[in-house]
Amino acid sequence: MTPGPFADDQVPFDLLRKRAFNLRWATLPPDVIPLTAADPDFAVAPPIRQAIADFALSGVYSYGPAEGLPDFRSACAAMVGRRKGLNVAPEQVLAVDSAAAGMLHVARLTIQPGDEAIVFDPVDFLFKAAVEAAGGTVRLLPVDARTGAIDLAALPGLLTPRTRLLGVCNPMNPVGRVLTPQELQVLGDFAVANDLWVLNDEIWSDIVYAPHRFTSLPTLSPAIAARCFTVYGFSKTFGLAGLRVGFVIAPTERTFAELLDVSLARTTMSGVSTLSQVAAIAACTSGWDWAGGFLSHLTRMRDLAVGALQAVPGVQVRAPEGTYVIFPRVADLGVDSERLCEALLTEARVAVVPGAARWFGPGAEGHLRVCVSTSEAVLTTGLQRLTDHLRRV
Repeated sequence: MTPGPFADDQVPFDLLRKRAFNLRWATLPPDVIPLTAADPDFAVAPPIRQAIADFALSGVYSYGPAEGLPDFRSACAAMVGRRKGLNVAPEQVLAVDSAAAGMLHVARLTIQPGDEAIVFDPVDFLFKAAVEAAGGTVRLLPVDARTGAIDLAALPGLLTPRTRLLGVCNPMNPVGRVLTPQELQVLGDFAVANDLWVLNDEIWSDIVYAPHRFTSLPTLSPAIAARCFTVYGFSKTFGLAGLRVGFVIAPTERTFAELLDVSLARTTMSGVSTLSQVAAIAACTSGWDWAGGFLSHLTRMRDLAVGALQAVPGVQVRAPEGTYVIFPRVADLGVDSERLCEALLTEARVAVVPGAARWFGPGAEGHLRVCVSTSEAVLTTGLQRLTDHLRRV
């Protein structure tokens, strides 16, 4: 059993069953184990809780600036500089009410009705949702779901006169790849050569397993950096999904002003709670010891899950290099992934996400996504239910 804040007895089941929505504990019967939405089952780091408590007890909850609190923007800029080698000014940082909202703002800025974007397939559905919400359509760049290899040679064939945006997800959800500098260079050079903006999603960039190393796309060259809107959030690393806080790094002063206009934050129709920004400041400045322990725990949980799934005949699985989701291929079992997930829920009492086009694109078909950001005891029981059922299929 992992000691400390990630021990078996540190999962607050009573609170999770009241508060953990989005396919998780609060939405399922009490005897079901959810290995679904990518959200930790643990209480957040003590410095973050203390910062929230101190601010809340102060009793003043005034409007914050549309672009984000100055301390928030400074903390975020310093954090990405220190941890990701990104040389950005606080004035380039826009506070957004979740990374998902940041993706939408970038799409609305760069896409007009009828325009197109190139996105990975499979990849998180938010890329497609953001582009379509802006009136655009997506063209899919194939990713081998078994290996995580991107078909970079397919890029030129996807380009049309209406292409405006390239989506990059690094590390890649759901396949768990951490892109190499060489892959990123090809993607970045393609964007520069074809005058494309880049929606650069780095929300998983702190969940990377040794010996793999994360490279931030804008660090590769000034020309690539000038095309990149980099999106970051605090849900995956720090468990702050319910506080809905993230940020976007705009490449220039002009694009920052345009992004702020598109966000409607100046109108107060959108924007981030000041309390959420206070929590994020604490995460940036004081949350990394906790995050390091979380990553160590996740490494063990990843290995536990991969080992259990590899032992099932007909299931192929590769250990993810980043993220805390596993993406086993179950197509050889001869069962549609949606129906398989329904049977797992009703018969095995474990919930996972199907590799369905609605979640990740058509390239995800024949897979399941299994989240491992829970305790060893919960994960062991969930995996036992999952693998027992898969052996009976």
